[in-house]
Amino acid sequence: MGLTSLFMGLLLFPWISAMLIAVVSSLPKQIIVYFSIGLSLLQLSIIGYFILQLGGESTSWQGNWFNVGDITFSASFVATSSAQLIALLVGIVALLVQQFSQSYLKDEPQLARYYLYLHLFAASMYLLLFTDQIWIFYASWELVGTCSYLLISFWHQKQAAIKAAKKAFLLNRLGDIGLLLGLMGLSMHFHTLEFSQMQVSSYGPAPILVGLGLLIGAMGKSAQFPLMSWLPDAMEGPTPASALIHAATMVAAGVYLGIKIFPITGEDLHLLMAGIGAISLLSGAVFALFQNDIKKALAYSTISQLGLMWMGMGSDASLLHLFVHGIFKAGLFLSAGSVIHFLHQQKSSHHLDSQSLSNMGGLRKHLPWTTLGYGIFAAGLMGLPLSNGFYSKENLAGLLWENAQNSPYYPIYWALLGCLGLGMLLSNWYISKQFYLIFMGENRQGLHFEKNTTWNFHQNLPILILALFSLFFWISPNVLHFQQSSLLNWFHLKTFEVPSFWLIISFLSWVLGLSLTWFTKAWIPLENYRFWSNFWPSIFELTHWKARWAYLLDSLILDRFLIWLAQLQVISGHIFAWADQYALDGILVGLNTKIYQSAGQLLSKWQSGKIQQYWIMVFITFGLFLLYLWM
Repeated sequence: MGLTSLFMGLLLFPWISAMLIAVVSSLPKQIIVYFSIGLSLLQLSIIGYFILQLGGESTSWQGNWFNVGDITFSASFVATSSAQLIALLVGIVALLVQQFSQSYLKDEPQLARYYLYLHLFAASMYLLLFTDQIWIFYASWELVGTCSYLLISFWHQKQAAIKAAKKAFLLNRLGDIGLLLGLMGLSMHFHTLEFSQMQVSSYGPAPILVGLGLLIGAMGKSAQFPLMSWLPDAMEGPTPASALIHAATMVAAGVYLGIKIFPITGEDLHLLMAGIGAISLLSGAVFALFQNDIKKALAYSTISQLGLMWMGMGSDASLLHLFVHGIFKAGLFLSAGSVIHFLHQQKSSHHLDSQSLSNMGGLRKHLPWTTLGYGIFAAGLMGLPLSNGFYSKENLAGLLWENAQNSPYYPIYWALLGCLGLGMLLSNWYISKQFYLIFMGENRQGLHFEKNTTWNFHQNLPILILALFSLFFWISPNVLHFQQSSLLNWFHLKTFEVPSFWLIISFLSWVLGLSLTWFTKAWIPLENYRFWSNFWPSIFELTHWKARWAYLLDSLILDRFLIWLAQLQVISGHIFAWADQYALDGILVGLNTKIYQSAGQLLSKWQSGKIQQYWIMVFITFGLFLLYLWM
């Protein structure tokens, strides 16, 4: 099979898979589950084979889409090394999420619809990754948002799920307006509709206003400041679906857009992106500390870690952390799902909230494999040695350090390094504290659960596979320093050297983070604190209040002014009509007409055609002439 056919198969197969799931939706649930997992395994195999066939190189395909007059629009796709890497991440996470869901949602009556949404989600993300034409990119961007909406509102019988889906939809639509304007600006600036044809050497980097529009679109998708409040509420969807949203699809799309436009934008836009990321890194980490719900804490953690990727400005450092984070964040959500599932099974006897940290503690005794996996994923988030997160975070620091040495904007890069150090400390604190509250000590409600001695294959296997992928040797065989690995070489990822003093800062952040966890281990937030709580849903109350005042302003002032203006126009119209009829038509036009008419009648007598009248006029004229001479 040629590369072109394999490429087209890679793009079309997930859509075919979704249609097949829809066709067999009436079959027994177990058959649907195995059929869906088999299709996802085949899709991952196609991705792996395709990447191996490319041998680390890129490939593209282009065909005529439609014509408008003499203008031909092309459907173009390109498999860059960055697209291949994230497609591999999507394939791995999608497969493991479906495997985990087999146990987590075994009692769900609408399981076929759930698996259909998962396949549509993956298909939309593959399309977004590989498309080169900006309008197909925009369409795939909207498809990703639609699938996210469908999964967040999957349990649509819950009012909270409907509200969360609406919130995600509206905030993302706000960002998508900016994206649409940004894409239009890109096409006009570079005179092309393909990303691969946008050459900075010919036209210069995209103007900052164009880049700002693109960043606004990415803010919505990646839940970055200030469009970040939808992501914690999105936890109303099924937990395995949350793993897919937070690790490889929805939020990854915003970061991938930054990676896609990095070569065609200037340093001013890169620094703006990094500044937004720094704010999101710190605010997300702070709010993760003040959550009582295990999933909402991880949601704010995602916002914070995405801020780290934004601080990479779309460079290879962003790409590496996007891949690494996708692995350990998917593992964190699936591990949280394992905890929630276990507590939900105890709910009938203890009537407890299965997502509240107040009801946890001591679960290491009942979920040893989940505890092991969660510990490895938490180490990756903290950037501890022996985890892949260590390299990706140090690589981000190396990027900022290198730019601080070579850029006229070096004070900004130093400030970003300071934010990175503080963000690492906060991240280490909240994730180690969460690990302690869930698994260590004793149950804080004094609840006694039956010891879980059964091996839950469908849940533990995905967690352990992701834990294996979260270890260090995939990135570098050297524990403390970057050393080129097969993964880095294959996808042409550039690495950045970190100064030795930064390792000391990292070490201090680990020590301080763990120490803060120990000193605050007895403190548990009583509720889930929200980012800018007055923004939502109070914004609708503000809108309603503004609408009332707008109505009063419209009815009491604007309407009265317009009515007075209309009446003035009617009176003026009557005055002008009278003036036109009697002054203009009657005096000026009418008088002139009568003068000329009378003069014409008088002069017409000179041309009567009667000889005797002509002679009389001659004599009269001659007489008048003689009278004039005499006088």
